[in-house]
Amino acid sequence: MAGKVIACHFYLILPLMKPVLHSKLSLLRLIPFIILMVFVSCLPGEGCEEAATNPMRIGFYLPVAGTDRFSPVSLDSLTMYGVNRPDSLLYNNRKGVRNIEAPLNPASDSTGFVVIFPGNVIDTLWVFYNRQPFLISAECGFTMYYEIEQFLHTSRRINSFQIIQPLVRNTLEEHIRIILDNDPGS
Repeated sequence: MAGKVIACHFYLILPLMKPVLHSKLSLLRLIPFIILMVFVSCLPGEGCEEAATNPMRIGFYLPVAGTDRFSPVSLDSLTMYGVNRPDSLLYNNRKGVRNIEAPLNPASDSTGFVVIFPGNVIDTLWVFYNRQPFLISAECGFTMYYEIEQFLHTSRRINSFQIIQPLVRNTLEEHIRIILDNDPGS
């Protein structure tokens, strides 16, 4: 449980204890109450890390022939890292990839990624966004929400994209749909 926040809210429980403390109960009768108070008031800051992490979610799709629809595709392998940061591997030859989570830079209005598709086909993605600080709670602090303004890419394997949900918050929604070429060699 390393890295988890422990939030002890004794100040919320003390008013409830006041009648118990002023009664003539023995110490033995107080022990179960104190144990209960500790378990009820000292809970791990559950969800702090999850609530503070807001990755952009990208799905990969292929066009369905003869329609204007798209079908999810599973890539044999995918590598991804930050632009000018090959040491910052987010995905390293990951197999069976249908979608990815990409962290946006909370200190900047844009983030770039290098994506290496099967066959060593390389595309670069650039995301431009507005940042919106948001207070989660006193225990968890702030997180950053983002609103995607623009999405740019090179076109070696990527044909086009759709911004499905421009607001990047702590949800499981897909934000960007990347439509790949059916034939990566074209």
